[in-house]
Amino acid sequence: MYNATISVNNRILITGGTSGLGFELVRQFLDRGFFVVATGRQSVELPGFEDRFRLYKNDFCNLSETAGVFKEICNSFDFGYVINNAGILSPQDFKATADGFEYTFQVNFLAHFLINEIIIRNHDPARPLKIAAITSPVYRIASFDLNYIREKKEYKPLRAYSDSKLYLALMCRNYAVRYQNGNTSFLAFDPGIFGSRIYRMQPGFFQFLYGIGALFMRKPASVARVLAELITESGTVSGEVYDLKKKIRKFPEIESSVSEAFWEKMDQITAFFI
Repeated sequence: MYNATISVNNRILITGGTSGLGFELVRQFLDRGFFVVATGRQSVELPGFEDRFRLYKNDFCNLSETAGVFKEICNSFDFGYVINNAGILSPQDFKATADGFEYTFQVNFLAHFLINEIIIRNHDPARPLKIAAITSPVYRIASFDLNYIREKKEYKPLRAYSDSKLYLALMCRNYAVRYQNGNTSFLAFDPGIFGSRIYRMQPGFFQFLYGIGALFMRKPASVARVLAELITESGTVSGEVYDLKKKIRKFPEIESSVSEAFWEKMDQITAFFI
């Protein structure tokens, strides 16, 4: 039974909430008394939290399905917070989704841009909403020309991953301008390097090595704790990138004509599904 007595300010939506950092975020907010809606490709059970937890299975490699799921969620719930967490490490070889986009670009970034538009448009504008996107240290080595990968010959796994994380950070900055006169604010979060299961699409030997290294990395639970504190604190600056010390990271400016063309294209792509 859904606990309808929990206020909007204590409701949160977390994408990729069934494993790794996303699952730790779910547990963190449940422990804080929140009502949590999570999406993910796996099933997960949290005994004792049935009245404060809902899971919607969804795969971001299908934009039509994703739009349908999030429209259903928004018809049932309104939120005070949203965390864009779902993501993958880029596969070793070029892979396109059924929608025709490079896999990492769609799963890590484009699907989040789509669902944020759905959420914002269905949210009561009189109520505050704070949206966080989890980026990565590698956004700083991305291609700042915003020329996202379209063909197999352009593909390099590191570039695909770093570009997708740059677009998430830029998304928050773009939204901060787009919705500056409303009650919605945005932040990108750079969690640094930590142990997670994001390596699951990599070859077996890479998984083996990473699995050993993860034992010595920062634990997802500690990263989740910092982000939970950061997103619920007042005083964060909309559109900025924050690190694990809750400090703002420097962020290069993108040429305005390049940025405008990129976001115009993203709006065109997602308009069909909204």
